[in-house]
Amino acid sequence: MNQDEFVETIKKLRAMIDSGQHSACPCPKTKCEWHGNCHDCVMIHRFNGDHVPNCLQPILTEKIRELARAAELLVEPKPMTTDAMWDYVEAVAPRRKK
Repeated sequence: MNQDEFVETIKKLRAMIDSGQHSACPCPKTKCEWHGNCHDCVMIHRFNGDHVPNCLQPILTEKIRELARAAELLVEPKPMTTDAMWDYVEAVAPRRKK
């Protein structure tokens, strides 16, 4: 990201904050003393280190789901190239002898 792109990103973030569009606390724990006070809520969760605040769990869950999907694809063994394929390569494009 270059400087101009960074400035545009900051402008978009400022506009989003000014709009108040995302200001409602999505946490289902409405009786919590810190409900709606994101700064203090996140600080408490960081201090305790026991779990991620409820409002961030859907984001984290989706990231973990994507990572798990990618890992499953990467850890599955690729099919072995058959001897017949290697024989064909040797027949049509023999290895150069040094």
